[in-house]
Amino acid sequence: MHELALSAYLLESVEEHAREAGARRVVAINLVVGDRSCVEEEALRFCFELLSPGTLAEGAELALRWVPMRFWCNTCAAEYTPDLAGFHCPRCGTVGGVLDDGTDVLIESLEIET
Repeated sequence: MHELALSAYLLESVEEHAREAGARRVVAINLVVGDRSCVEEEALRFCFELLSPGTLAEGAELALRWVPMRFWCNTCAAEYTPDLAGFHCPRCGTVGGVLDDGTDVLIESLEIET
């Protein structure tokens, strides 16, 4: 279950940034999660709630914004999200290049109380 390790890293990073900002408490953590990150939302929430007591993030809301894999087509200069059938551009049929492989998990922002 990589969600446990992800939650531990998340809490460590959140606490570091919150302390630097002079936070008394973290109210919300806003994450950007790639569709291909293999993150199971319920497992992440469970692990976060398991590890957060006694931290600045205890009781914080965990908000996830899911983002798809994105490609760029050099032929028709279009950004697109590939479908299940393949990586071809829906406009011209050319296979584009990867802009975002959809595997990242990033802290987008923190909401804190000072």
